[in-house]
Amino acid sequence: MDSSEHDAVVRRSFERQVGLFTGDDSPFARRPASPVAWLEPLEGDMIVLDVACGAAHAAEQAAPHVRQVVGVDLTPELLDLGRDRLRAAGIVNVLLQEGNAADLAFVDASFDLVECRGALHHFPHPEQPVAEMARVCRPGGRVVISDMVPPSGEVREAFDELHRQLDPSHAGVLLEIEIAELLRSTVGPLSYGETTDPITIPASHILTDAADRKAVMSALHAELDGGPATGFDPRVDSDDVLVSFTSTVVHATRDSRR
Repeated sequence: MDSSEHDAVVRRSFERQVGLFTGDDSPFARRPASPVAWLEPLEGDMIVLDVACGAAHAAEQAAPHVRQVVGVDLTPELLDLGRDRLRAAGIVNVLLQEGNAADLAFVDASFDLVECRGALHHFPHPEQPVAEMARVCRPGGRVVISDMVPPSGEVREAFDELHRQLDPSHAGVLLEIEIAELLRSTVGPLSYGETTDPITIPASHILTDAADRKAVMSALHAELDGGPATGFDPRVDSDDVLVSFTSTVVHATRDSRR
């Protein structure tokens, strides 16, 4: 599958996942003690780019702390959802536009901070969008990537396989050390890195119309019965199956010599 074919799969998949991005209980709207801690430091004069922004939850969280946020995503339905929510909240310093992370429509060194949350695993060739993020980041600015990671390299293949049954646009996860090396080699020196404690959510909350529900639940129940590990760490709670995911965040400073 080439890049344009994968982009089409992403659009079709997320058109069927709009509900996952809707409402205060959306996994993408979860609020830790500080919703922007993963991005800090933020300054009032910053211009920020949110790559593969989805329905602009990360952009919304950053907006009160910076001058301007621009969000780019492939899926018009998610951008429309974000615009409606931002308009209702009275947020006026976020601009959302359709675009491809592997070919950003901005001149070099346009942004003080370029961030991408929860999308790296959708890129079949992640080095391409990360290179674009580096290109549009000003020298001395930061590129910040946050994405889920598998529990270990040993279960990565099974983890990816089950994620593709959840979401056909899933390309593949990287390990923490691989994300760090990608940013170091493409952007510049690393300035921060942290892997979070797992978050646990009901499997029913992530079973959208894009998912092969029968295959997903079959794999989870098979693991609960002693079968192969999926990397989702399933466990039963009342009438639902809970699954867990871990994320890592890495900051790199844009090297002016690159």
